[in-house]
Order: sequence, then C-alpha cells, then structure tokens
Amino acid sequence: MERKSVLVALTLAMFVLVIDTTIMNVSISALINDFNTNVTTVQGAITLYALVMASLMITGGKIGDIVGRKRAFRLGLVIYGVGSFLTAISPTIGVLFIGWSILEGLGATLVMPAIQTLVTSNYKGEDRAIAYGIIGGVVAGGIALGPIIGGWLTTAYTWRLAFAGEVVIVIIVLMLSRAILDAPLEAGEEPKLDIIGSILSALGMGLIVFGILMAGTYGWWEARQTFTIAGIEISPFGLSPTPVFIAAGAVILLGFAAWERHVISSGGMPLVRLDVLRDRRVTSGILTQMVQTLLFGGFLFSMALFLQIVLGLNAMQTGFVYLPLSIPLLIASLTASRLSIFIAPKRIIQAGLVILLAGLFLSMATIDVEVRGLGLMTGFALIGIGGGLIASQVMNLVLSQVTPERTSETAALMGTSQNLGMAIGTALMGSLLVAGLAVGAITLIEDSTAIPEDLKPDLVSAVEENVQFLSDEELQAALEGVPPDLAEEILRINEIARIQGIRTTLLGLVIVTIFGIIVSIFLPPEILVPKKE
Repeated sequence: MERKSVLVALTLAMFVLVIDTTIMNVSISALINDFNTNVTTVQGAITLYALVMASLMITGGKIGDIVGRKRAFRLGLVIYGVGSFLTAISPTIGVLFIGWSILEGLGATLVMPAIQTLVTSNYKGEDRAIAYGIIGGVVAGGIALGPIIGGWLTTAYTWRLAFAGEVVIVIIVLMLSRAILDAPLEAGEEPKLDIIGSILSALGMGLIVFGILMAGTYGWWEARQTFTIAGIEISPFGLSPTPVFIAAGAVILLGFAAWERHVISSGGMPLVRLDVLRDRRVTSGILTQMVQTLLFGGFLFSMALFLQIVLGLNAMQTGFVYLPLSIPLLIASLTASRLSIFIAPKRIIQAGLVILLAGLFLSMATIDVEVRGLGLMTGFALIGIGGGLIASQVMNLVLSQVTPERTSETAALMGTSQNLGMAIGTALMGSLLVAGLAVGAITLIEDSTAIPEDLKPDLVSAVEENVQFLSDEELQAALEGVPPDLAEEILRINEIARIQGIRTTLLGLVIVTIFGIIVSIFLPPEILVPKKE
C-alpha cells in the first residue's frame, strides 16, 4: 500500500480522538481526588465534551470546505494539542473544562470530518478500502484499548501522563501531515459559513444530546428526581428533562432544515445540503454507523459495570478483559478490507450485524453470578468480529455514493451520527439497566420468604424511588445496623437483580442490532467511483 506515512498520520489522529473519552472515564476517581471535587462535576466535563463534539461537527466540516481539508485537519490538531496540554497541567477543574471539554472538543470537530475526506483524496480503489478498514478498526479498537491505557497510567503513574502523551502524538501527526494531499475544494462560488445555520444546528443537536445524557440521571419520561438550573426546580408535569430537551432540539432542527432550504432558494450557500439525506443509500449508511457506535458504546458501558461492580475488577483489569473483543475486531477489519474486492461491502456489513447479534445472545446466556469465562470471551470475540466487519466498510461505502465536493459534509453528518450513537448507547443502556434492576429487585422482594411481609412495601417503595446499581461493599455499608439475616437476603437479591439489569441492557442491544439488520437492506450494494456533476 502506497503513502503509508499518510495513513499513519490519519490513523494516529483518529486513535487519539477515540481513546480520549475512555481515558477520562477510567480517571474519574483520580480527578475527584486531585481537584477535591465530586462525580457530578467530572461528569459535567465529560458531558460538555460530548455536547461540543455533537453540536459543532457539521460546522467543523463546513470550515474544512472553506479553508481546505488539510489546513482544517492541522488547525484542529493544534487546537486539540493545546487543549491536551492544558488538561495535562490543569491546576483546577475549571482549567480542565477549558482544555479538555472545550478546546479538545473544538479541535476534534475540525479533525474528524477532515480525516474521512482526506482518505478519499489520498487513496483510490483497493488502497482506499484498506485505509478505511484500518481506520474503522482503530476506532473500535481504540474504544476497547482506551481503558487499558488509561487504567494503567492512572493506576501506576497519573492520569496527566495520558494527556501529555496525546500532545506528543499530535506533534508527530503534524510532522507526518506534510505528506498529505489536500482534497479538492468545490468549483465555482467560494464557500462561506452559514452563521445562522451553524447556530441552529449546534443548538438543536446540543439540546438533543444533552437530553439524552440526562436520561441516565432523571429517566426517559417521568422524572426520577427534580431537575434544577441555577437553583430553580424545573419538572413540567412531572416530566424528566430528557423528553423536554429532545423535543426542543427536534423543533430547532426542523427550523434549521427550513432555514437551509431558504438559503438555497435565495441563492446562498447553506451549512449543509440536506438533500443528501434524501438518498436512502446515504441515509441507511449513516443509520448503520449510528447503530454500530451505539452498540459498542452501550456494550462497553454495560460490561464495564458488570466487570467492575459485579466482579470487582479494577480499570486496568477491565481493559485487559476487553482484549478478546478488540483483537478480533482489528483482525476482522483488516481482513474485510481485502475481502471487499471479492464480496459486496453490503453483504460484509450484513454478515457483521448477524455475527454481532450471535455474540450478544451468547453474552446474555453466559453472564451470571458465576461467570463461564470461555462462553463470555467467545461472545466478546463474535462482537469484535462483527464490529470489525461493519467498521471496515460503512464509511467507504457511503462516501463513495456522493461526489467529491460532497464528501466533507457527508463525513460531517456521519461524524455527528457517530457521536450521537455513543451518547444514545450509554444513556439508553443506563436507563435499561436501572429498569431491569428495579423489576428484578421488586419481584425478588415480593417472592422472598426471608423478608417479613410488613417490610416488603417499604423496600419496594425504596427501590422504585431510589434504585441504584450498587456493589456489595456499597450495599453492605448502607445496611449497617440491619439484622444479619435480612441484610444477607437483601445482598442476595441485589446480586441477582444486577445480573437481570445487565441482561436487560443486552436485550436492548439485540433489538438495536435487529433494527440495524433491517436498515442494512437499503445499503448500496457496491462502492462507486463518484463523478463530478
């Protein structure tokens, strides 16, 4: 494969973007201790990062159209590197918000769409398929390897080293990027940034993502607790903020679509030509990628809780357990890149979804209080193989359906769907976990012969109002002073109910996978070489 230094630059850049959030997630406890803060504040930093990414991805792609994709790629890396440096040396949590949540998020919105477009300008034919396969493998593999890297550095040294390492990688990528061939800009009128469209798209996407992220805390419909802003309690009709924010975001996005049509009809230059979404080949590809990232985000979230809370593994041990997933994923991704020469990419993606579905079923069957290691690891491997097959094909397949001038905005839409998939996956699995845990615990309490009948209504009410996914140690601390026989029974119920909650999340992922299989019917059968209009 020619131009290997270019591929190294692009894959290193993508790898840094992918592992960033996973490193932050496994470093939460260390951040709380270093900054003398709390979980809510650290989660706020993670939430803001996701908001910046999802809200401005389309705008970042458009800026690439204006200044050039290579320049946007390098500018984004500089911003990202400055943010990583600030994060590594941050003396307060406020500086971390600026460095990580804002600057790194802004840099990523320029880098990610540019990566996808630069692949199309630097590689053709089989080499392009291989490049997308490698990048796809890096994306999913980075999600799995991030906890290992972050867990090891945080446990053995400090979380700051991880972000200092990102600065070094950014410098290396900037040096290698000199060999990258820039993507051609659209001929004709000089591209301009649609300011109103940028604001509307960012606000609409931001509200939707924010609403989804609130689901884990406040619920999807009825509020589990009162939502407060600036000391003001907001719970209209007892609703969770989730549907309120999602509905508001959807209305604003409808306004954004109307505004873009107005800009086009008046002869202006829109932020993104949404007519690309009328092509079901593109739309099905975007939805397939969202399904893939939702599956991986949701699965890794659920398994992290199972491995750390139920089995008691630490962050680094959890990362190593993911190796049976990440290694087959990378191998499958690289292999499928070459298979696409002989087998239609659509069929490879569909095979990946079916294999992934089998892996989820096997994981559901083997997850229990007593773990059957070989069965669970086989399930992990099948999920990795399925994910690798999908990741190796979907981006190249979708971007080949549009003209070169449309690849940047299409890549930005796919980047947006990728971030939405991760946000929805984590939030959806969190709510399903709580629902499955509550149903299981209530049923076990009502059927228990060891719990006095007069105590059951109070226990059921406590579960309904304040259900939490607790470790044995946390529950034992909460049960201090409770009679030993009753405490033992509650611990037994919690142990079984946690497994039911995890299985509920996997069942949710099964349903999502089936939806993905249906969507894949509308994928284009083969990769096209786009022609200019």
